[in-house]
Parts: sequence; structure tokens; C-alpha cells
Amino acid sequence: MATPHTSPSTSSTGWDLGIRLGHWSMATLFLLNYWWLEEGEDLHEWAGYALFAILVIRFIRGFIGPENARFRDFFPTPKRLLNNLNNFKAEQLSHQENSHHSAIGGLMVLFLLITMTITAVSGWMQELDAFWGEDWVQNLHAWSADAVMIAVVIHVSAVLIIQYRYKVSLVKRMLSNR
Repeated sequence: MATPHTSPSTSSTGWDLGIRLGHWSMATLFLLNYWWLEEGEDLHEWAGYALFAILVIRFIRGFIGPENARFRDFFPTPKRLLNNLNNFKAEQLSHQENSHHSAIGGLMVLFLLITMTITAVSGWMQELDAFWGEDWVQNLHAWSADAVMIAVVIHVSAVLIIQYRYKVSLVKRMLSNR
């Protein structure tokens, strides 16, 4: 049996404060904008700008941040994805020792970061004279936001299932780093 994903860069046992604050800030801002703040109003726009700023910081940390924030720690290569699928249980149980994303989790992280960036940039583009009233920009904004929301539902469902099935306290770790 192959071993679960481990790498020399997975040296810490928890997600750092930057990862946890970024995660919950992005989640809060996105959900506020998606469900409660009215499109086109100042609060919706400022929440979008704040979300984009957090995304920029996250991308920077993905290259020069702490080890378990770096993309190389969880980048979903075909080999890692195949290993993760073939050894799913072992991957989940390894979370009891290390806080790292599995290859499938890494795929979700990248999808969410990219689609939230598309959503933020297309929202900003709607305010530019060059794209004012352009249907394709408005559609891109709506479609990417919907894609993020669908991914959020899948992400939260997967976290809850993994917590229940494998007794790995992912939410607790993302809240308290314990």
C-alpha cells in the first residue's frame, strides 16, 4: 500500500494564523456578498475589494509564505491525485498528525481561489467605463459567483463527511490551530 501524501514541507502540525484568518475572512466576505449585500451597492463593492485584497495576499503567501501555506505543499499533480484517490482513508487519517491539504483538497483550494479571483475581477470590471453594461462581464461575474457557491457547498459537505467518517476535527483546527 502506498503511503499518504507527506512531504518534507509538511513540518508543522497546524495551519498558521494567516491561513486561518484568510480562510474565514474570504468565507465571510463571499457569503455576505452572495446572500446579503445588494449588487451594485457600495458595501457589496467594498466587500469585493476586501476579498480581492485577501486573495492577493493568499497568492503571495502561496509562493513565499510558511511551508503549509505554499502551493507546492498541496499542489494537485496527477500523481498526488491518483495516490489520494487510491489511499483516501490513509490520507484522511494522516490529518490527525499533520494539517495539510490532500491532493483533492488542494484541487478545491485552487478552484476556489481562482473562481473567487474571477468573481472579484469581473465585479471590478463592471465599474470600468470600458465594460459598463457589458453582458458578458455581468454574466461572468454571476456565473463565477455561482461556481464558487457550488464549490463552497461541496467543500463544507466534504469537511463534515470527513469529520464524521474519519473523526478528523478539521473545523476545530481551522478555528483554533489545535
